[in-house]
Amino acid sequence: MKNGVEAFFVRLLRVAVVVIGIAGTLSGCSTHAKRLALPRTLFYEGQLESCREHLDKLQKGNRHDRDVANLDLAVVDLLEGQTQQAETRLKEVRDRFDYLEQESMTEKTVSMWTDDSVRSYAGEDYEKILIRVYLALANLMGGGGDAESYTLQIQEKHEAIMQRLWGDAENASTEEASNHTQSGVPSLKIQPAAATATRYRGLPLGFYMRGMLREETHQHYDDALRSYTRASELLPDCMPLRWDISRVQSSVHSQPGCGVIYVFAMVGRGPYKVETVERPTSDALLIADRIVSAVGPYQLPPTIAPIKVPDVVIPPSDINTVGVRVDGQLIGPTASLADIEELAVSTFRADRNRIVARAVARRVIKKATVAAAKQGMSSDGLTSLGMDVAGIAWEATESADTRCWGLLPRDIQVLRVETQSGIRSVQLSPCLSGIPVGPSRKIDIPVTDGRNTYVICWFPDARSPGQVLCSQGIVAPANAR
Repeated sequence: MKNGVEAFFVRLLRVAVVVIGIAGTLSGCSTHAKRLALPRTLFYEGQLESCREHLDKLQKGNRHDRDVANLDLAVVDLLEGQTQQAETRLKEVRDRFDYLEQESMTEKTVSMWTDDSVRSYAGEDYEKILIRVYLALANLMGGGGDAESYTLQIQEKHEAIMQRLWGDAENASTEEASNHTQSGVPSLKIQPAAATATRYRGLPLGFYMRGMLREETHQHYDDALRSYTRASELLPDCMPLRWDISRVQSSVHSQPGCGVIYVFAMVGRGPYKVETVERPTSDALLIADRIVSAVGPYQLPPTIAPIKVPDVVIPPSDINTVGVRVDGQLIGPTASLADIEELAVSTFRADRNRIVARAVARRVIKKATVAAAKQGMSSDGLTSLGMDVAGIAWEATESADTRCWGLLPRDIQVLRVETQSGIRSVQLSPCLSGIPVGPSRKIDIPVTDGRNTYVICWFPDARSPGQVLCSQGIVAPANAR
């Protein structure tokens, strides 16, 4: 009898190894955060070609990483002046994220047995908004005519997401589970932020860019005024927006013989996701209870051990503006019109209870599955121990889904400069509280009478080499200081 039990235990362990191996394959041998670490480092060191090579491998080597790798590649494309390619990548991911808002029941079921990293990545809410921001910027830099349409898409997506996350602040934090399917995994409509987080105030950049484009027509100043006024309502302390309002009220784009340079500054290192361990909140447990109740005859235990979940982190920054000089004359610092840190943290935290709830439900379902298997087998202590070990190992294969758009800035800032037409020398310097703290970049820019010229610069920190691109297709030389 003893030999029979030992033989069964050996077979059981072999099955456990196979299950663990399959789960490990599905969830990936490492988190996306680890796979992204090297390309991020290369990017911030200014090694764009090496960064591109690693992102290409990531995009081609792991289908679950394909979309986020494409987003990062679009940033590299943009800064290297390949604006059409950047726009193509961004549109592809935008459309795919929109499609993936219709969740796959098969993927939801599989993820309950492994982890969320096996699901097709549908993008964080802040990423969906910023895709449209970058589409507008890429189109501007490429001289296309779709930028205004993209600015409208920014606001449409922003409003849709804000309504879904917060809705009516008086509503309850969750709604009943609905849309049960044959897979047994419910679809939940959740409004967690109504009770747990402050509603995000809004993104001024889309309104500002629309006003900028309408003003350039020299005709639609009333449209420009409405857009600037809306942006100013979101940023009432932003003095440059007041200047914009005053200017268009006088129906003046620029003085005769002058054109306008718009400097779009990407400042600081932006949000990315890491794996953290968290103890579930009562709100998350309420949502999890509804998930497991809909899936089968499961119940939440009195306590839940800490679980692995993703979190958005923002690296510290040693710069906060970009100083602009034109032909040696100091014009001023850039002003924030898209606080990506605030947008990312606010929207992600608003949806956090749902993420935690899924991890809790997954833990409960796995434990219940092991318990059911033990009940159907011999009660021999060695067998029970083997099943417990297999169950623990099964849970240990879980990883938090840290896929994200990893090459975003902390802030998008703007400065408008009206200057004489002709070739103008523009110097851009990373600053902290108005004081230059890093190497500057210079670029000669052709300015056209009565027209806008756009410049994008990226200064991730005081040490990294800045990247500069002009809408005329001019990239600042690498050695320009």
